[in-house]
Amino acid sequence: MNKTKKKKISYVSIALCAILIVYTLIFLALILWGVLTSLKTNDDITLWENYFGLPKHWDTREVLKPWEWEWKNYGAIVEYFQLPLTRNGRRITVPFYTQVAYSVIYTVGCAFFSTLAPCMVAYATSKFRYAFNKVIDIVVLITMIVPIVGSAMSMVSTLHALHIYDTFFGIFVQKFHFTGMYYLVFGAVFKGVSKEYYDAAHLDGASEFAVMTRIAFPLVLSSFALAFLLHFMQFWNDYQTLLLYAPSHPSIAYGLFRVMTDSTGATALGSIPVRMAGCVIVAVPLIIVFLIFRNKLMGNFTIGGVKE
Repeated sequence: MNKTKKKKISYVSIALCAILIVYTLIFLALILWGVLTSLKTNDDITLWENYFGLPKHWDTREVLKPWEWEWKNYGAIVEYFQLPLTRNGRRITVPFYTQVAYSVIYTVGCAFFSTLAPCMVAYATSKFRYAFNKVIDIVVLITMIVPIVGSAMSMVSTLHALHIYDTFFGIFVQKFHFTGMYYLVFGAVFKGVSKEYYDAAHLDGASEFAVMTRIAFPLVLSSFALAFLLHFMQFWNDYQTLLLYAPSHPSIAYGLFRVMTDSTGATALGSIPVRMAGCVIVAVPLIIVFLIFRNKLMGNFTIGGVKE
């Protein structure tokens, strides 16, 4: 009878585990601090310097009950989180809900096209073995290693010349490129796919496009979904792209940047707790996405299909 061997836990593993636990607790403490700060009054922060404690009454300094906290700070974000902008020579005001809609359009669209382009090119270079494939690989590596500085103004000029500046279409065109890490990832994944899948489809009369969309892509759907989720989390917090190339279509991250850089404090959004409430609102979707897809995000890039 075979006895199961117990794995010995080394001191290095214990030390690494302790470091990761402390690292996790620090992040959880920051999230908790941000939520508590968003539920305080501005006087509680600026006048009484209550930076780390629970929300307190402005006069008696007694700790407030949870239902007595400043929940209206989140209502102030919805009500006053409006951006005055110029679009086609006209002054407009973009409300909070429109910014949320722009965030969804921008994030989902950019995540999809940023994932689709390297997936398509990686499929082509892995299926068709030509000498030019090495050139593509070198171009990808060079763009990853060498920083490209000063391309923003030329990109703005190009978008203006094509009449797609300040449009989501222009943004999506920019993101539809194959350079970057995910080209290498998808290339490695496609190289692990058996050629018998493709050959069987060709024998049935399938075209190259049908093989790519109906055979190859479903086999790497798990990897595609993981790359899409990582891109989604990246673009949700991105405000610089819209600031440069679509300034009249602000996302909620762009709007939060405008509020944070407003030094006048003339509106209700000048309050520190209200601004922190805006940060919490922006972070909530990412936390929800992570909690729902945490197993997928923590997993590996895999290949679907039947094992031989």
